[in-house]
Amino acid sequence: MELARSLGLRLSDKAGRSVPASELDGKVVALYFSAHWCPPCKGFTPALKKFYEEIQGQGGAFEIIFVSSDRSAQEGQDYFNNDHGNWLMLDVSQKDAVSGNFEIKGIPTLIVIDPTGKAVVPDARSQVGSGSSATVFAEWKKLACVVDWRETGGTSLGGAPVAGSPEAMRAARLARLGGGPPVAAPTPEVSSVPPAAAPPAAAPLPPLEPLSAYAPAAAPPSGAAPTQAADSEALTQLTAMGFAPEQARNALDASGGNIEVAVGMLQGETADPTATLAQAPADDSEAVAQLTSMGFAADQARHALEATGGDVQNAAALLLDS
Repeated sequence: MELARSLGLRLSDKAGRSVPASELDGKVVALYFSAHWCPPCKGFTPALKKFYEEIQGQGGAFEIIFVSSDRSAQEGQDYFNNDHGNWLMLDVSQKDAVSGNFEIKGIPTLIVIDPTGKAVVPDARSQVGSGSSATVFAEWKKLACVVDWRETGGTSLGGAPVAGSPEAMRAARLARLGGGPPVAAPTPEVSSVPPAAAPPAAAPLPPLEPLSAYAPAAAPPSGAAPTQAADSEALTQLTAMGFAPEQARNALDASGGNIEVAVGMLQGETADPTATLAQAPADDSEAVAQLTSMGFAADQARHALEATGGDVQNAAALLLDS
């Protein structure tokens, strides 16, 4: 992988072994942006683990790199060891260098990249579990331009048939090894079909810049209101995690615009005695949509909502504990 080598990425597996970037060569590679404190991540990670194991069981050359957005390196490592599949993890200190190449608006996010590091399936998460794992993976492999020579059926990379006569094969070997003058191969029949145009060169990667999508919004100075742009960005991050817009606004107001504190309040980890988070009376379809976006089945979501009186947060907690 050119991206992995050019950035000098430090990768490791669950055994703690340092994995060289060269082990990604010839594989379809996906980047998984996730964190243990994110409710939708808790619902999606098991589904991704099942998908990964199915592809591995079918002999697919597939690898996932976990990019942690946890609050500390230890939390990210524990989440990786306890909940993730048997894939790889990026060194926490390098997450900004990798994330800066992509427009990450929320987590969980799964992106399939080609050997140059270009995103070829930016919303791979939506395809996991949407159909046959073999069919989805075959499409990813095609988009990532990962070709196994055993699957070319005796054709060259350009699609032209490889000469099969002993003389032509001997000539090719000698030409590669420099072992003597090549023997002229039989002249192929002239085809009226024009040769395929060469594919366009891959666009260069955009310059790296620090990732700000996951960083908690800085608390405004005392007595100052957060800017409209900052409020909008913070609200977008919280709704991308599965929280209702009204709940997200109330939590941001109560936390002074600090996203990390707001997430804790919405999850019930912290509380503000001076603020009351209003439970927005979202209609059934909106609540079901929020839960299904976290990876839950629609029927399960409706049952959980009925059991919790329509409270989306309690319904999500009930589904995660079931």
